[in-house]
Amino acid sequence: MTAASGRPVPGPVYEIPEYTRAVERGTRLRNGSPGPAYWLQHARYTIEARLDVATNRISGHERVVYLNNSPDTLRRIAVYLRQNVFAAGSPRHQEAEITGGVTLGPVAVAGRTIARQSMRDAEAMDTARASHRGAYAVDGTVMWVSLASPLPPHDSTNLELSWSYVPPQSPSDGRQGREGHHVYFMGYWYPQIAVYDDVNGWVTDPYVLAAEFYMDPADYDVHVTVPRGWPVGATGKLENASQVLSPTGLARLADARRTGRVVHIAEPGATSAASFAAGGATATWHFAASDVRDFAWGTSDRYVWDATRALVARSEAASSAAPDTVDIFCYYQISKPAAAWALGGARYTRDAIEHLSTYLWPYPWAEMTSMEGVLEDGGMEYPMMTLISPWADTLSLAGDLMHETGHMWFPMQVGSNEARYPWMDEGFTQFDVAQAMRPIYGEPRAGGRPNDSEQGQRALYLGVARAGNDQMLMWNGDLYPREFYFTMFYDKTAAVLAALRGVLGEETFHRAFREYGRRWSGSKHPYPYDFFNTMSDVAGQDLSWFWTTWFYEPWPLDQAIASVEPQGDSTAITIEDRGLAPMPVRLAVTRANGDVQRLEIPVTAWLTGARRTVVNVTMTPQVVKVEIDPEGLFPDMNRGNQLWPSAAGHTTR
Repeated sequence: MTAASGRPVPGPVYEIPEYTRAVERGTRLRNGSPGPAYWLQHARYTIEARLDVATNRISGHERVVYLNNSPDTLRRIAVYLRQNVFAAGSPRHQEAEITGGVTLGPVAVAGRTIARQSMRDAEAMDTARASHRGAYAVDGTVMWVSLASPLPPHDSTNLELSWSYVPPQSPSDGRQGREGHHVYFMGYWYPQIAVYDDVNGWVTDPYVLAAEFYMDPADYDVHVTVPRGWPVGATGKLENASQVLSPTGLARLADARRTGRVVHIAEPGATSAASFAAGGATATWHFAASDVRDFAWGTSDRYVWDATRALVARSEAASSAAPDTVDIFCYYQISKPAAAWALGGARYTRDAIEHLSTYLWPYPWAEMTSMEGVLEDGGMEYPMMTLISPWADTLSLAGDLMHETGHMWFPMQVGSNEARYPWMDEGFTQFDVAQAMRPIYGEPRAGGRPNDSEQGQRALYLGVARAGNDQMLMWNGDLYPREFYFTMFYDKTAAVLAALRGVLGEETFHRAFREYGRRWSGSKHPYPYDFFNTMSDVAGQDLSWFWTTWFYEPWPLDQAIASVEPQGDSTAITIEDRGLAPMPVRLAVTRANGDVQRLEIPVTAWLTGARRTVVNVTMTPQVVKVEIDPEGLFPDMNRGNQLWPSAAGHTTR
């Protein structure tokens, strides 16, 4: 909507019709909570995998029990084969090595082997609902399995698959891969059932090496076979430590857990033999994890394996089974580019778990693993573990580990759709990084990454916005302009959350932000409107103007002091809103005697389309300084016009 003054005025929040229908069905509530009819699908994976380092091939066999907790009868099941993004002819957003993708062996449903058919035939069968014999078809990175017998509500079925693939050589897509025949990280490596949710049903956006993932919670029981003496880090708890580690290795693990010191469990080379159990050419590592959205693992004969512990204070509401001691595992190579890992990889991972558990809510799992390798820069998160590039600068490594470990909350516990709404995990985590880095390292100094502090995040966003390239946040990640992806989804969102904290106040904002996490933890699937509604609900305010302004529009903020002049027995302060984003105006008025008067012009002053407003204050003691937003809470485009008198001795317009 545009006012008579020509400025736009934020309207109500637009929500997709599918979400509106979910509210009508009672799966979601208007206060931002899951509704009484909310449901979540679940799967149980049993996987045996083997790494052949001579051929670089991963071979696997998996059995999946899929539970249909929805009220719908399912006639087909969608399964992601994300490694097919590396097959010839597969759509992707960037160049990539062609590995051939996934090679499938037999596929069975409910104990019966089914045949492969073309996608055209599969669509015809589904349209006619004539899938009487069961079959599957592969469409790029998604496999559709037509069920011989429809799966009714609150029932389950079994899938069984054999498969293999060659992980791409680093640098690949920045999320997984290998370094020659020595370092391997397996991310999105197994056939995984897609999300079926209460809003959209099957969500099967193709994986194109751009935006990230959307996953349902599941239980995992995984055996991985690797060359003996190669340590394996993975999601979940190591179930057979006594079979793969020697008494020396077990004692070192116990020492790290007992003392909290950083202990070398194993090192590359001949000395590593002391840490591993004797045996044949290979060893099988067994891991288990419950109610996590994914499973990843990595291994190398070049890794140093360090361990320590984190101590997490449990809240009164925490389960009695929740751990207060978290085992921290860190794997890295000895190299000059990765020098910071040897100095602090394990410590920084521990710091991240402890400080984020304080700022957000307690970390819920018993292990956390960080792993170096494969990536050229940045990092990637998986449940209970992170994959991060080499770092020589310790503060940069600390920030990167804080960010990737921060994803253990968003989206590993609060399971938003990273592909369609990247700001719901990347932006929230970027904001959280600054909150946790500040108490450890103080305000930004030399070194480190600008985007690990609130000042840096705001500056990165404003640099792009001042160049005329601001973008809206409510935009599918796979379709987003790549040159602005990180600045907008990460740094703009973080700056917007800081601004919202400025609007609501620290206590209210923090309480609402945590409540959003509490409502949607457990890998539930919040949509943006659930976040908007929760924050508004807890704050007790209609914040639709804020959501529309900062998430649906690319509007700049530019509040300015137009003049400060006597008017009768008062001093008139004229404020202009020269941008497009309406926000409250925080004023600090300094008197000649040193007193500072705090005033606020509410956002409603601009919601009718006004461009200027006047605040009258008493003339005495003399007004010697006026400043808008002195704490710098809001991402204003031009801080130079927010101070009177200006640096030049007068206010320019």
